[in-house]
Amino acid sequence: MKRQGWLFVALWFFSIAVLWAEDGGDLHSLRQHAARNKSLDSYVEVCKYLYQTEEDADLLLLYADSIHQLAVGSGMQEQLVEYYVWASEGYFIKGEFEQGYALKRKAIALAEEIELPLQVTQACCDMGYYCNTDARYDSARYYFRKGLNAGQDLQGMEDVCRTMLTNYASSFLFEGQTDSALVYTIRASERSAADKDTAMLIENLNQLGTIYRRKKDMENCIYNFEQALHLCELRGNHSAVAFIYGNIATAYCDWNRPQDAIRFSRKAVEHALKTGNKRRIGACYVNQGAIQVKVEEMRAEGITILLKAIPILEQVNDKRFLCDAYNYLVNAYRLEGDLDVAMQYLQKLDKLAHELQTDAERFRYYQAKAALLQDNGNYSEASAYYRRMTDMLRAGYKDTRDYDHYKHLSECYLSMGNYSLAYDYLTQAYALRDSVFHTEQTEQLSEYSVKYQTKEKELEIVTLKREQLERETYILRHRIVVGSVISLLIMLLLGLLYARQRQKARIALLASAASEKERQFVELQKETELRLTRKYIDGLESERERLATELHDDVCNSLLALEMNIRALSCETNTELDEQLDLLDNTRERVRTLSHELMPPVFQYATLDEMLADYVLHLSLPDKMRAEYHSTEGVDWNRVPKFIGFECYRIVQEAVSNALKHAGSDARLSVELSLEEDNRCSISVSDDGKGFEMNKKTNGIGLQTIRQRAETIGAEVELASAPGRGTRLKVSVLI
Repeated sequence: MKRQGWLFVALWFFSIAVLWAEDGGDLHSLRQHAARNKSLDSYVEVCKYLYQTEEDADLLLLYADSIHQLAVGSGMQEQLVEYYVWASEGYFIKGEFEQGYALKRKAIALAEEIELPLQVTQACCDMGYYCNTDARYDSARYYFRKGLNAGQDLQGMEDVCRTMLTNYASSFLFEGQTDSALVYTIRASERSAADKDTAMLIENLNQLGTIYRRKKDMENCIYNFEQALHLCELRGNHSAVAFIYGNIATAYCDWNRPQDAIRFSRKAVEHALKTGNKRRIGACYVNQGAIQVKVEEMRAEGITILLKAIPILEQVNDKRFLCDAYNYLVNAYRLEGDLDVAMQYLQKLDKLAHELQTDAERFRYYQAKAALLQDNGNYSEASAYYRRMTDMLRAGYKDTRDYDHYKHLSECYLSMGNYSLAYDYLTQAYALRDSVFHTEQTEQLSEYSVKYQTKEKELEIVTLKREQLERETYILRHRIVVGSVISLLIMLLLGLLYARQRQKARIALLASAASEKERQFVELQKETELRLTRKYIDGLESERERLATELHDDVCNSLLALEMNIRALSCETNTELDEQLDLLDNTRERVRTLSHELMPPVFQYATLDEMLADYVLHLSLPDKMRAEYHSTEGVDWNRVPKFIGFECYRIVQEAVSNALKHAGSDARLSVELSLEEDNRCSISVSDDGKGFEMNKKTNGIGLQTIRQRAETIGAEVELASAPGRGTRLKVSVLI
């Protein structure tokens, strides 16, 4: 039974090989590419192909050695890990497991040492798989847990982790711990479904079907197999469908329903033929033939099917299924009475006996050989193989007809004249048979007891229901009268409630209308205030522009003309006159600067950042006052809309003007422009000057103008100040 759990894995490897061939990756071209490049990647590609197809283990070891030479030459430990990985796979394919284990352990240890979690995860997955195959289930679970810990948070390792979860559950199944296998397989199927990994979910469902078959739960067994079949058919995967039909056939065979088993085994053959995969076709023929030879009237057809499977399996060199075919043929010809032909196939089976890897395969081999040797009168050799079987039974191997093997061993000793041993083994056979009979009888009596108790409960329930109906009838008669009175009262009450509800509805409707009117009034008031604010600001800007024009074109020019006239009238050098003329020139420049500040900024030629930087740079400051400007670097300030930039610029002008007036002549002024992560533009104007009390000086014209401008662009204004601690104004707006 252990072999069946890995058939799906073999099918998965075959699918990979088919896809590889479709992509044009044949071995010849890969080897040519590796010979030209002599690189790690080219060698690894050849190793992958040989690993997936299992064509030539020696050639795989040869290319692994090429990777080793690269690692020695370069001194790169990562390449040495690759060598250990692929060399171990070569030895595993050859069946030399101990060497494979040693190299795989080196790969894991080195990958952990140089911190390569991807390689650790994959190597642990492979190591656990081979430990499962070799019936080292505790070791398999150790490596699966190690691999899951290493790869649980790694990108791209999700499919490997799902594979390890499934194989972790399989280790319990192969060990015979069906309860643990069921728990972990359900977890693996939930993970596969959550990750939408249909291929792995198919394998999980197939494994659940096998577990329920062993637990003799036919309903859940068939349900899970059918779910797996449905997913396979949606994907058009005939190979997987054939495999699952074979498992269903085995289940029906276990339940002594040979006709259903044969029907499903034939379906398995039909789908296997569609794949063209000879390994899968041969396996399905063996499964069908094994079922048919157990039915006497169909034994001849079963033998024909098994004979058809042999040349197919020989072509693909599948020795394990050949062993199964020879085993079933030995039993079939022995039951037909053709002992010579049975002996011929037994001799072929003997040559391949070293390929038997699982306890189930070895037990079937001993059973077939011992029975044939006994029928041929070779009792001494037959008894040796029967003893091997009984040793396996004592060691824990399970077989439902174990008493038959002790009985046959007793017959062999009886034929050899060893009556003492014959009596001992016959006694053990009867003891086992009595134990089985007692168990079956106990189960049957328990079933009868449960059925009897169920009938008693059903009768008691019927009696109670009749009494309950009588009481309910009596109560119902009284309830009808009371109910009629209550119904009239309820109708009257409902009428009153309806009238009251209508009155409440009218009041609510009036309240809603009043609320809507109030809301409309508030919105109109807000729109009016906003429109007036906008009109005020537009008028303010127009007046500023007019004043700027007047100052620049009239006052500045008049001051210049006055300066020139004075200089023209005075021909002599006069120190006091020069000082007055310099004062006049400075006055003209300040008036000119003021006119420029009053003029609206031109944002089509410069960004808000550039305008603010220029403004702060050219501020006329007292001797001891300092001003600095900062902005967020690496920001495209052209993203700030022009109307927002304009208002922000005016707000900064107003805030700086207030600071110059009230902060003090030795204060430090700072202007900061920043763009936050939520696309919010913030401007901060702060000083370390005198400050003021917030509850006394927050209604000045300057602050009102700032708030009005901020309101027009939907900005938020934050103001913080205290006597002796300076003032900070922050305006933030979403752009």
